[in-house]
Amino acid sequence: MLTVWGRRSSFNVQKVMWLIGELELAHQHIDAGGAFGGLDAPAFLAMNPHGRVPVIRDDEATVWESHAILRYLAARYGNGRFWSDDPVVRARVDGWMDWSQT
Repeated sequence: MLTVWGRRSSFNVQKVMWLIGELELAHQHIDAGGAFGGLDAPAFLAMNPHGRVPVIRDDEATVWESHAILRYLAARYGNGRFWSDDPVVRARVDGWMDWSQT
C-alpha cells in the first residue's frame, strides 16, 4: 500500500495528496513534521536523509521531495494523464513544475 508521511498543512504534502486524490489511489497517511515531529527519527532519516516531508513508500520504492514524488506517481499510475511519454511534452510540464518552486 502507498504510504505518505507529512503534515497536511505543508504545501508540498498538499501537492502530493492532490495527485493521489486525482489518481484515486488507496493510501495511508502518517502525520510527520511540524507539531507531529518524527523527522529526526532514525527510521525516517533512513527514508529521507534530509529529514523533510513529504516522503512516500510504494511497495519497495521510497521517494522524497514533492516534485520527484509527483513525477513518480504520475509515471507509475497516471497512464499518460499527468505524465507524457513524449519527452518534449514532459519537459514543458517539468519546466512549469520546477518554476513553481522558485
